[in-house]
Amino acid sequence: MHLSVPNVSMIVSNSCGDTDDYAPGHIHSSLTIQYQHWSDFDMVSVAPSILETRSGRSTQGSTISSETIFIAGVLVLCIYSIVKFLRPFLALYGHLRRAQAIGLPMKVIPFPPGLFSFFAFQIIRRLGLLTPGTKLHRLLSMGRPDGYDLHKEMGDVFVTVSPAGLTLIVADPKIATHVNSKRAEFPKPPNTGAIINIYGRNVINADGEVWRFHRRVTGPVFSERIHRVVWQESMNQAHLMMQSWLPSTNRVDIVRIPSFGNDTLRLGLNIITSAAYGCPLGWNENPPCASSTSLSYHASVEQLTEHLMSIFLTPRWLLRFAWRDSTWGRAWEAYTAFGSYMRGMLDRERAHLDAGDRTEDNLLTALIRAEEMADEKESRNMEPHEVMGNAFIFLFAGHETTANTLHYAMILLAQHPDIQELLLDEVDEVYDRAALEGRDQLEYELDFNRARWTFAIMSETLRIYTPTGVTNKWSATDQPITFEGQTYVIPQGTRISLNATGIHSNPKVWGDNAMEWVPSRWIIQDGDGNAPLITPQPSRAPSPMRRRSSDVFEKVSDSPSPVLRSAPLLSPFAALQQYSPRPMLSRSSSVCSATSSGTTSPHGIVKPAKGTFLPFSEGSRACSGKKFATVEFVAVFFTLFREHRVELEEGWTVERVGGILKGRKAGALTLQPPEAIPLRFVKR
Repeated sequence: MHLSVPNVSMIVSNSCGDTDDYAPGHIHSSLTIQYQHWSDFDMVSVAPSILETRSGRSTQGSTISSETIFIAGVLVLCIYSIVKFLRPFLALYGHLRRAQAIGLPMKVIPFPPGLFSFFAFQIIRRLGLLTPGTKLHRLLSMGRPDGYDLHKEMGDVFVTVSPAGLTLIVADPKIATHVNSKRAEFPKPPNTGAIINIYGRNVINADGEVWRFHRRVTGPVFSERIHRVVWQESMNQAHLMMQSWLPSTNRVDIVRIPSFGNDTLRLGLNIITSAAYGCPLGWNENPPCASSTSLSYHASVEQLTEHLMSIFLTPRWLLRFAWRDSTWGRAWEAYTAFGSYMRGMLDRERAHLDAGDRTEDNLLTALIRAEEMADEKESRNMEPHEVMGNAFIFLFAGHETTANTLHYAMILLAQHPDIQELLLDEVDEVYDRAALEGRDQLEYELDFNRARWTFAIMSETLRIYTPTGVTNKWSATDQPITFEGQTYVIPQGTRISLNATGIHSNPKVWGDNAMEWVPSRWIIQDGDGNAPLITPQPSRAPSPMRRRSSDVFEKVSDSPSPVLRSAPLLSPFAALQQYSPRPMLSRSSSVCSATSSGTTSPHGIVKPAKGTFLPFSEGSRACSGKKFATVEFVAVFFTLFREHRVELEEGWTVERVGGILKGRKAGALTLQPPEAIPLRFVKR
């Protein structure tokens, strides 16, 4: 049957509502067919029209559809661009509302804190576009705080707001302790420590169960056994360093050292390689290397430090193809060379374990065993990249922080000869006591705790030149904190920057002279300094005593053994008593709350109140190498200052050196002074 259709009209109505209300593939149109008689309806002729209309295959429909698609695409692209452009501003508005709800002082910054601020600081500084004191410098410092300057304006606790979210910046000891003591409530932020993840995951940038696993493997290594090794190796390497300065023929009374910073880095690298990695080294010796390289061990570390940012920002596959003499080519050379040295030491340690001639564990043996045997609690082995990651971070961070602390301390002692005299007296006393006990060498168990001024000098240097300026956490859930008697709720996902340099230079914590290097603030003036030091009886006749100008020791003719006229060193047992705290004074007072509310440490110096001294952090995630570093510092000082004093080279004034030291700013990849300061050791 072939009938005509007088009037067929297609009415297409597009829905302006939510298309999710319709099933996929549903045609959003209605078809109305007007006809006079049903018998006139021709299914054969109408059906193709319907199909042609639905599929848009007519010439007119095809033209309209193409134009519509093009215009719609342009509109979508414009809308997407606008949304992308406005998204940070919309996010900033939302973050601003959340920050206002907290109730703390706040500051809006146009960029995210953390790594972004770090790299922006680096790039702009290297381009010579960053001048201290400018608005840009202050904004970048706001994203990565250093010192107390920001807190003078904003207070000890304040919030920064950026398109990336909220950051709570803290220079209050009580809040710092609260955050550090609650690992679950305040874990590490995501991607924290990514820059040190270049060889693999490690104990510093891991969190949660992974961190606990890494800590169980590496933590027990830093025991008293290894500290004894550190003591001996530190004295040995310090002696080798001094010998490298001396001429091979003539005896000299003045030893000039133009590159003391490089020498302390080599010193620290050799000590940790020998003591913690079980690979003793001579002064210029290299450990075994898994592959051929033109870089020495020390040069590979130095070059890696210099190009760390390039290594972090550039994919490894791309670094491989870099021109050798370019920045990226040198970065790849250092990365592969240092990795080869680590693999060489691991292979050496595996050979010792296989041969059964390794009787005592070191860091590498602990890592190798964790790779070969499953952890009981974690039920898994340590992955090869985790072994490499931990081998890297302990070696890299461990040697540099102690070496730079030694470097700064030497410069400061050269600036302060009065403090150096007190140190020299202490060194002489320790050696005299060892001689009285029949020893010509110092021993860790007997002599380490006899240091007071040495500990004070190290602590004060770490306070001013803190290795880890900021510790980052974040709030896993909404968390209350108490500040100055008022409770504030920190929203979930807030980044928390514990500004250690801000706390260390806070006049409310360390007094009005917080920015001055004053080691005496660590010495207990009214302690029992005359208490005798309890030591074992010597097993052999004492060697002749060295005579000092202070004449601390004298022999009594009718006594079979020497006795002390006075003993200014504090007894380790008496040192355990609680230090009587002085009353808290006003902010204008020079007495600081950090020491007035602290206790006495086993070394006879003030142990600051919690949260006031954070060079090694605190809480469960405190640095496990703290005592390792302290033992190394003391042993090196006792060796270098046994027969010498340190001075600034001729032509270098205290004022000139002080100006250089002030140039050390946040954002530096290393903690070394920005300019080499020549020193000299003078025979005394």
